[in-house]
Amino acid sequence: MLTRLWNGRRRHAALPILLGLTLAGCGTPTAGGGTDVFCRAARPLRWSVADTDDTIRQAKAHNAVGRTLCGWR
Repeated sequence: MLTRLWNGRRRHAALPILLGLTLAGCGTPTAGGGTDVFCRAARPLRWSVADTDDTIRQAKAHNAVGRTLCGWR
């Protein structure tokens, strides 16, 4: 019984992996190395005093990337 259950789970786990590998061949790389995609999608982040130090650090890092790549002020 356990062998039958394990084989079924393994088959179900393999399906998303195979699908991902199949679809990975359909993508086209961007000429800008993804910079254009980031700059179109991302916006500067704000934080509040209720946020943790780690959250504020991550927001500052995100904003630094945006300033470097996208020219945010």
